[in-house]
Amino acid sequence: MTTKTALPESRKHMFTILSVDTDISVHMTHSKEWLKFGVSTFRVDTMGEAISQLMSGRKYYFVFINEDSVLNFAAQLEIMRDVTNIPIFIFSNSYTLKKKITYIELGADMYDHFAEYAADDVLDALEELKLHDRWAKQPHEKIPIFIQGDVILSKLRHTVFVRDIEVTLTRQEFEILSYFLANSGILLYSIQIIESVWGCTNEEVSPEVLRNAVKRLREKLKVMPDSPEYIETIRDVGYRFLSGCCK
Repeated sequence: MTTKTALPESRKHMFTILSVDTDISVHMTHSKEWLKFGVSTFRVDTMGEAISQLMSGRKYYFVFINEDSVLNFAAQLEIMRDVTNIPIFIFSNSYTLKKKITYIELGADMYDHFAEYAADDVLDALEELKLHDRWAKQPHEKIPIFIQGDVILSKLRHTVFVRDIEVTLTRQEFEILSYFLANSGILLYSIQIIESVWGCTNEEVSPEVLRNAVKRLREKLKVMPDSPEYIETIRDVGYRFLSGCCK
């Protein structure tokens, strides 16, 4: 029989865990155990959704990631760490020491086996929280990260994810997308984009060069057949980024 442990004093004002988990049964089982400590669980399916939640300013107790159900989560661990200083805990049925070293280096605070009983996972996390102040004591600087719908872009790490799939862009494509995301929903004239990305006028860089670059960018953002068209073309005028609602 396990012995309950109390919440750490410094964290008693936080009552919600952010869970990244597509396995509903695992989520429900652990949620019931956390409720015994007065802690609720907010579940999302993807790392992109989790990062968006953390950037929203909502307070979370810590981040829980189910490695078994969230594919390619490690690719965005560093971005998650860039936006939060709360603990990030990862549990798995396929634990290895090599993966633990990798995840800790990427910013996670704990990586462990799922226990036979969910109650033991909860107690494990509570004990870890008592020892854990690594990120909480560090000043947290705001990192330039853009999230619009399914698209997440980190300027610091020069990375782009669409539906949690990493997309490789050229420097110009990355700068164009950065400009679109910074001005999401706004009609951008071609000359504005050229001046921002190339630093010159359309006399030096033709609208045709921009059209070709946007065409390549649009193709790369379509990571799945059902992916929406994120970039709307306004004929003879410019472009607008619509967070995936443009058909």
